[in-house]
Amino acid sequence: METMNGLLRHLTDAHHRNHLVRAWMKQVVGLARDCEGNVEIYLHHLKVRARDVGDRRLRYGVTVPADDLVLRDDNVYDDGNDKQSPQTAADQEEDLRRRALLRDAAAEPPLLNAEEVVRRGIDSLTKWLSMEPATTVDGAPPPQVRIFSILGTELASAVATRVYKQHSSVASSIFSCKASSQSQCYKGDVGRVLAEILEQVGGVQLQPGQKEYKVTNQVAGMIVHEDREKRLISEIQERLKGKRFLIKLDSTWVSINEWKCVIEALLQAADGCLPGSAIIMTTENYDLAQSSSPYKIIIAMGTKYEYEYEFYMDQAQQLGLFGGEYCRHFFRVLFEYDTFAMKTFLHLLYVNPNKTLDDLEKYIKSISECVSRNRSISRQVLLWCYYELPSKYRSCLLYLTVFPEGHVIRSTSLARRWVAEGLITATTTSTPTDDEVRSSSMDEAEHYLDVLFTAGFVSPVEIGAANNIKSCTVHRQVREFIARVATDVNYVDSSLPPHLARYLSIHNRIGFKKFLSDGDNKDIAAYLPSLSVSPQWQLLRVLDLEGCKGLNKKILKSICKILLLKYLSLRNTDVTRLPKQIKDLQCLETLDIRQTKVRIFAKKAIVLPLLKHFLAGDKISVSNEATEFSAVDMPLSICRMKNLEILSHVEVTDSAVELSGIAELLRLRKLGIALRGKNAKLSDLFRQIEQLHRSLRSLSVRLDQPAASENHGDLTPPKFIESLNISGLTSGLPHMIQQLHHLANLTLTKAQLKEDDLSTIGRLHGLHCLRLLHQSYIQSELSFKKGEFQTLKFLHVGTTDVTNITFVTCGSAPKLERIIWSFPTTACVSGLDHLPELREFVLNGDCNPDQVRKEIERHGNLPVFKHNPNVQKQEDIAAASTSSSSAL
Repeated sequence: METMNGLLRHLTDAHHRNHLVRAWMKQVVGLARDCEGNVEIYLHHLKVRARDVGDRRLRYGVTVPADDLVLRDDNVYDDGNDKQSPQTAADQEEDLRRRALLRDAAAEPPLLNAEEVVRRGIDSLTKWLSMEPATTVDGAPPPQVRIFSILGTELASAVATRVYKQHSSVASSIFSCKASSQSQCYKGDVGRVLAEILEQVGGVQLQPGQKEYKVTNQVAGMIVHEDREKRLISEIQERLKGKRFLIKLDSTWVSINEWKCVIEALLQAADGCLPGSAIIMTTENYDLAQSSSPYKIIIAMGTKYEYEYEFYMDQAQQLGLFGGEYCRHFFRVLFEYDTFAMKTFLHLLYVNPNKTLDDLEKYIKSISECVSRNRSISRQVLLWCYYELPSKYRSCLLYLTVFPEGHVIRSTSLARRWVAEGLITATTTSTPTDDEVRSSSMDEAEHYLDVLFTAGFVSPVEIGAANNIKSCTVHRQVREFIARVATDVNYVDSSLPPHLARYLSIHNRIGFKKFLSDGDNKDIAAYLPSLSVSPQWQLLRVLDLEGCKGLNKKILKSICKILLLKYLSLRNTDVTRLPKQIKDLQCLETLDIRQTKVRIFAKKAIVLPLLKHFLAGDKISVSNEATEFSAVDMPLSICRMKNLEILSHVEVTDSAVELSGIAELLRLRKLGIALRGKNAKLSDLFRQIEQLHRSLRSLSVRLDQPAASENHGDLTPPKFIESLNISGLTSGLPHMIQQLHHLANLTLTKAQLKEDDLSTIGRLHGLHCLRLLHQSYIQSELSFKKGEFQTLKFLHVGTTDVTNITFVTCGSAPKLERIIWSFPTTACVSGLDHLPELREFVLNGDCNPDQVRKEIERHGNLPVFKHNPNVQKQEDIAAASTSSSSAL
């Protein structure tokens, strides 16, 4: 089997295969999968037998000496081509910047009219000129002179001229002197430019009626010897010493070498000036703009074509594309012929930024051949990306062919399916170490998805608060490409209809065609009774029936006969009760019964020894911002399911009894509990999970208790929790919450917070995400003060009580990037200019957005603003954030 697998990997990586090899591969793959399935069934029966023997030994007190040597397989296959993760803080910051470029490139750049282009350019330039120069990342002092390049023609000139002439408040309050030059620099004659600047900063004064060019000639003529440029530099330096200046240059008329001479001369003349001085240049040449290492490049293009081209070209340059006009020619060919190919090429640059000129030549030659032969450029670029993708990720990529075109894929569900199919594995000992507990196959699966995104094969649909991909989709051209590859290597079951592929294991070999008739397009539930009689039925590993109706008791019993089933989703189905035969699914790792009416897992104690993810609970909207929640009763003998990593959500009515086994789940990473009644106490829960400090990182608690049953303010939440979601804190926020410095995500509902409570939360050193939902804050003004929320990046306010959000001064939430405000009756926001990192503001609900829109338009970052007036209830927010996130 290992020899077959190795040979198949070798042939899969081969770029060319003949028809005979393809036919042989198909037969070998089919044989290998059948053998694997039957061997697993045999091993399953052996494990059951061994478990029975173990139970009898335990019953009669028989012990067996442990082996002195434990063999572990550390020889994990890796082709050595995997991209290394950033190690240092600076590397991580740079990687986040480059990844943000990929997200920006995934969205269409906004199409603006000429007036809007100029307005945005003015706002952006004014904002950057007004900011104090910042110390660089490596601790070096800020630059003495900042250079701003405005890319464009007439509109770029309009931006520079209006800021220079009309924005007197900027000039008078920041710069003590100004100068503007439009002289031409023929044959490197820098003196002409310097002479014109000297006139305006204190040189020769204009005589009445005298033309500027005559004065320029006069000054130039005064210095006729060879060192006139040095003397001009000295004269300018004398007049700029101790001042902060602003110089505007029109550089559309110079070459790169001439421009470098001008800049070098001006920087010499600026020696001794105050930090914060600035030079504004306008040019339509991107390479010229880049040649001076500008502090900021501002795009001010007029037509959609040139604006989009420069937008994507700027992304490519920042991701590592170089080569001057040669590289711009290559990128323009991509842009003109295939915009999707151009966007995909950006991902290729992210994965491998060290492209040489020889590489570019090969790319251009291949693209030219595609154009001349009328072949798909996108397919060629995707092929390059595929060859750059390490082999271990390719099976997960080809797996995406099971989803129909345009289907939105939830990241966590996809990751669990990958693990269940055996595409990703994680091996740990029976007594896991700390590192093994904190990392799992799910972490590896999430990493795989991230690699596929950076490689250009999946498109994010919803971005989470931590900038993680919550859902994604596969572009039509990507799907066509990987479907072709999957067919070539016999990865998919050709007998499986496309509209049914996502419900079953990708390698099921059931022989679906015999159950179909021409034009048959029924739901998967209609075929389940027939499929269950197939001998391959018990070999299925994945059965995803989300959204299916008509799953009767007989069908559920037949599902329980799938001995090797690892992933079962009954989410959003009409199932109301699980059959007792569920105990036979001894290989089950994921059971998803969310959004169903199932309230009892089993009446008797049932143990699923390999179960890792138990997902339950159902939300029902009762108003625009409030929801009711139902959960499954805590399963009996939960303490015997030692492999559980996620238990969410289960209902507890007697915490002293039902929570006693939680502390034994040493791999538990995420826990969701609904405490109902006077005997369900939060203190019991906190006491039990204190013993899970090595593994538990996420806790969600819903409280439905009598008001006087427990004083929540005196409780001590576990200090190791990283994500905390609490609903129903009737007696205030626990005082000890200010010590939860590992806490990164906090969600509160019905918490009745006031201003002092908000200040307490604001002192959490590691908080990145804050959600204040229904009745979580009872005052009308939500005020963020200086020194608070220093690490906060995401804020969601979802309560009708808040009508005003204020960021009091600079230093209040300085890293905040995204704000979502839902269901305000009146929306008023102030102090957004104190948020230097703000990128997006989403307003949900039927309220007047004008004041918020105007405040955002004044922000120097020009954040994305989206108003969703039709979002009227809590579950609509996900869809709204999906559309806005895709624009990031």
